[in-house]
Amino acid sequence: MCGFTITYTAKIILDGSFSFRSLRNICLIIMISIVIFFSYQINYNAESILLKIVLCAVCFNFMIKGSLYKIFIALLITLAIISVCDLANTIVWLNFVSIQEMREVWYYSILCNIIVYILTLMTINNSAMKTKLNTFINNINDKSKISTIFLFTLSMIAIVYTLYNISINSSKNSNYFINIIIMFSYCLIMIIFLREQGEYNDLINKYDSLFDYFKEIEDNVDEISFANHEYKNQLAVIKGYIENNKNKEAIKYINDITNTNREKDNIIISELKNIPNGGIKGLLYYKVISSINKNITPVLDIDKSCAEYLKKLTVDENKIISKAIGVYIDNAIDATSLTTNKIVSIEIYFINNEINFVISNPFLQNNTNISKISQKGYTTKGKGHGNGIYLIDKIIKKTDWLKSERKIINNYYIQKLTIKKLVNKKRF
Repeated sequence: MCGFTITYTAKIILDGSFSFRSLRNICLIIMISIVIFFSYQINYNAESILLKIVLCAVCFNFMIKGSLYKIFIALLITLAIISVCDLANTIVWLNFVSIQEMREVWYYSILCNIIVYILTLMTINNSAMKTKLNTFINNINDKSKISTIFLFTLSMIAIVYTLYNISINSSKNSNYFINIIIMFSYCLIMIIFLREQGEYNDLINKYDSLFDYFKEIEDNVDEISFANHEYKNQLAVIKGYIENNKNKEAIKYINDITNTNREKDNIIISELKNIPNGGIKGLLYYKVISSINKNITPVLDIDKSCAEYLKKLTVDENKIISKAIGVYIDNAIDATSLTTNKIVSIEIYFINNEINFVISNPFLQNNTNISKISQKGYTTKGKGHGNGIYLIDKIIKKTDWLKSERKIINNYYIQKLTIKKLVNKKRF
């Protein structure tokens, strides 16, 4: 039952699909049970539990083909859930029997283990828990796997250590309750980490997907420019035909189409020519069109000299910048939509060996507290918002080449993102 519970719980966390009826999988589950059985100790031991996790991870890797580090993390989470259920069960049982009886009397031991495994299965089958854990595991990326494994391993050692202290001293004194508090504190830390990392990875994946879309848009920008040129040529030909018939109303109508309807799009494309392909151009085009559709006037001012330096950005650097600018422009559009002066200004310029992206917009000052903007959960949009700036700031703090600042000047909210001067890395 132990092997089945561990395998089933880890399978749910990994959102894996395999058959429990497979002879190979049955043998591997039996092997996991044998590992647990022969490494069983009355008192908890951190080294023993970590060894179990490693051996179980090897067996589990044969059942679900995937990243070994994800399997390792899933098993750490599994053991954490089992440990919490074990502690809750132990606290109840200590009102009736001693810890020695629970560990050494066979029928007490079997009954306690059955209850623990039932509690574990009930916990992991909770739909909210299942969804959160699936999302967390699926979104773990290569950059965060080391810190994730380290934190979970450290937390697991702390949990095992507190369980060990409880098992050798079951009398309800101050040490007993201190250990329980420590254990639940580490569990709480793991839960908070899961939630934070989940939100962080959701944002990264969201903008990674958009980044690919923006690159497709970039490929079409030049084609749009050419199409506009051809479109005007065609209208000019029509205009010539109509001039021969002296139809001034038709001429005026055609002039309006050629000079007005496409004017804004031509200005946008003209400015975006100063940005090389890489993701940022597509993002800006998408956001500018989005703002126009919301009856907000975008003002683009892009320094031509930026192109030379933006070309040197790597794919990952382009992605990070695109994520940040995307959030900043979205916030600017939302804030501007609440005002009567519906203008969003986007400037990109090169100065002092640094590239600056500046987004400025009017806003309702009585509705915004600039000192709280980067705090988690702060929003003026209502429930379900308030994490964009917070998560972007976390991403920026992990780099040594970006900095962000915000201020208010003459009723305008100004958000600035700077690619810092890094001579030692020869960025520029």
